[in-house]
Amino acid sequence: GNAADPHEVELTRERVVTQPVSSKMADATTGYVHILEFTKQSSTQVKNAVAALAKTGATRYVVDLRGATQGDLDDGVATARLFVKSGTLAIKESKAGKDTVAAQAGDGEITAPVVLVVDESTARAGEVFAAALDGAKRAEMIGRHTVGSAARQKFVKLPDGSALLLSNVRYLTPAGTALHEKGLQPEVVVDEPEVEFGVTPPTTDLELQKALEYFSQKKAA
Repeated sequence: GNAADPHEVELTRERVVTQPVSSKMADATTGYVHILEFTKQSSTQVKNAVAALAKTGATRYVVDLRGATQGDLDDGVATARLFVKSGTLAIKESKAGKDTVAAQAGDGEITAPVVLVVDESTARAGEVFAAALDGAKRAEMIGRHTVGSAARQKFVKLPDGSALLLSNVRYLTPAGTALHEKGLQPEVVVDEPEVEFGVTPPTTDLELQKALEYFSQKKAA
């Protein structure tokens, strides 16, 4: 039959899982690691990605957290341990009080310079990860303000059958400031390019460009 003839295609709805952690060389000495989803495997995947990039000549890293919304908040903290040697990673606040999550012996094995790229699609585990590195003065953030949704929520069924979504554990930055509903403000802000309607937006990744510029300026300084 002709390719244009109608034919039945069976579709199954699946969540498209792109690589939760992908990496490449951004330039001769900069490794680029994009964390799209935090899982129990994230810290191993990031560690392996960085090790592989280091073999290729990377001496510094851009960790991209754009689109990082999925995953358990604790997995964000666990991945942050790779970069933070000492001090507070996060503070969990619940009815029971505040619980400080601190770096342990063996943490902070990745010591190379890091820049984080964040924007309005960075949330939850991505925000907790970014706050841990930023709070430890381990990385600067470049991009745009993050979402502000760093709370673990649970459904509470009410007698009338309706349900409430309650934030039962909130995560704070290492300095103790609220992340939930506040978000993180990057040190270097990259505004979205104004694009006229019908005009194709520029394909350059402005945030990544800025991150690379940041490194070269730091080198020169």
